[in-house]
Amino acid sequence: MASAFSISKLCVSASRRLCPLQSQCRTRVVGSRWKTSSASRRSARASKEREEEERLKAARRNLPTKTTKEEIQALAAQLEVLGCGNDSDEVVRSMAKLSDELVNEVNKETPEESILDDLAEKSDRSDPPNRQSFWYDPRDPELDTEEYDQFDEDDMTSMAHGKLGEIREMRHYARLIAWEMPLLSKFAKPFVPPTEDQVLRWRYTTYMGESHPAEKKVVVQFSPSDMGLTPVQMGKLKKLAGPRYDPDNDMIKMSCESYQYPAQNRQCLSDLVQKLVAEAKDETDTFEDVPLDFRHKQTKTPKPRFPAEWRMTEDRRRELKEMRNEEAAAENRRREKKAIVDGKKMVERFLASLDAEEADRTKRAEETARAAAVDKGPARSNWSSSGGSNWSKR
Repeated sequence: MASAFSISKLCVSASRRLCPLQSQCRTRVVGSRWKTSSASRRSARASKEREEEERLKAARRNLPTKTTKEEIQALAAQLEVLGCGNDSDEVVRSMAKLSDELVNEVNKETPEESILDDLAEKSDRSDPPNRQSFWYDPRDPELDTEEYDQFDEDDMTSMAHGKLGEIREMRHYARLIAWEMPLLSKFAKPFVPPTEDQVLRWRYTTYMGESHPAEKKVVVQFSPSDMGLTPVQMGKLKKLAGPRYDPDNDMIKMSCESYQYPAQNRQCLSDLVQKLVAEAKDETDTFEDVPLDFRHKQTKTPKPRFPAEWRMTEDRRRELKEMRNEEAAAENRRREKKAIVDGKKMVERFLASLDAEEADRTKRAEETARAAAVDKGPARSNWSSSGGSNWSKR
């Protein structure tokens, strides 16, 4: 009895003569995903695809391209011996159907994959942006995370890293304070006050741990009275210094930052001071007819305060209280005697007298008019009757 392996071998050999079966069993070309995470993953996926294609090509080369008629007849005879000669066509059809179902199942796409493929096709077909357009907005490079690995929530945020940097810096300076600053005591020197020859005061600016453009600036201060000059020469030096002279502190202050290095700026200031002193000692023109101009110095006027002599004392408070008590007692006595003049009542009484006088005057005028009317009554009636008749006739 033939084994199952030999039967399956015969079935596969018989199915090789079916050309449509090979055309349907095509391999699916897997497209590249539209969303990638990193270059290393893309390269690994590409290498796997190349290996699969090479294996498929090798399998196709091992398959026979043609089957001769004698081989087909021999296979048919073997099938008849096994009792499958009549059903060989049905077996082939069932195998072809199974292969088609398998291919369809492999080629079937899920809804999610179809949506991703549509988005990838739309992105590939989209027109390139017009950089000359008014509405063109360049893409923010910080939002382009395609070339970076996905964040796995295994690290701190950038703000936390910045805070750690500050802590490291503070610890660095703390170690310097604890271990290196005590060693600076070896270089300590006692303070020596400046001598009479050292009349210039220099000031430099240093920024620890960084380079700053203001480090080259140098400032010098000196007092004209320390330069060994006469009063006339000191006055001339103050006039030459101009607004750089401070009359409140009797100091001349100058600065220089024209050169790259502080030493060059110090040398420039030193030469300038020597020129000023030499010019002040020149007696050709002492500038005695030129007054000193201190308008650049705005002296703050102190705010006037309340004099201490005007402040209220306890004796003055006691005296004022006694005066107020006496005035209140006198007021009470006048009120009891009804000697207090009520201004409101006086005004009302005066207005009432004016109203009475006006009413009296009006009454007398009415009586006078009434008496005059009584005296002229008959004459008016005769004239009116005659005049009326004459007027009607006209």
